[in-house]
Amino acid sequence: MTSLAQQLQRLALPQSDPSLLSRDEVASLLFDPKEAATIDRDTAFAIGCTGLEELLGIDPSFERFEAPLFSQLAKTLERSVQTKAVNKQLDENISLFLIHLSPYFLLKPAQKCLEWLIHRYQTGLQK
Repeated sequence: MTSLAQQLQRLALPQSDPSLLSRDEVASLLFDPKEAATIDRDTAFAIGCTGLEELLGIDPSFERFEAPLFSQLAKTLERSVQTKAVNKQLDENISLFLIHLSPYFLLKPAQKCLEWLIHRYQTGLQK
């Protein structure tokens, strides 16, 4: 490999890595790893949003997590190209959401929300 090719490989963005597009198994709470690998972002997003809507019927205070974690912006956000400040804020929102969600963990709507978060932010969860 030439020096230029090595430099370009180091500069490549994680979302442009072809191995991310063709994984055999992925982390999931609701599906087995092989089935989860077939689920696209739109489907996972729909599952998560459905879960959030159901949780809002139980506890309206979940509304504060809709914009940062369950919006179209969250669906398209690429962490790898964000600033440290943006990623720190995202981490804080996820942490606060998980704390708020903890009394509801055994409910199906909570698991749907977690499925979205796992699917969307699974960096480091793959085998």
